[in-house]
Amino acid sequence: MELKDNPLLQPENYMAGYQESIDELKNRPELVSMDKLCYELFAMTDLGKKFMEVVQETFIDPPLADRNAPDFTIKVIWAEGVKDAFRTIKMHMKSHEQRIKAGESK
Repeated sequence: MELKDNPLLQPENYMAGYQESIDELKNRPELVSMDKLCYELFAMTDLGKKFMEVVQETFIDPPLADRNAPDFTIKVIWAEGVKDAFRTIKMHMKSHEQRIKAGESK
């Protein structure tokens, strides 16, 4: 066996399966509808934009748990859950915005 035929010496293809995973998730109707709804509610209207600014300033940016509280651990878990919920909404908005841009570039 020659060195070039040795599978241990072949470079690893880290992108194998990556495109299939993207294609599998790309057009799932439940995700597409959630993306569109979040985008229409929070990115297209002035009230939605203002709401997301307030959420960013109030919930996402500052720490929400007081270190000196006796139930600090529980408050941290709660705060991260709240932050994650709003981050998910922002992710859905961005996803739909990217779909719009991809459709325009075709």
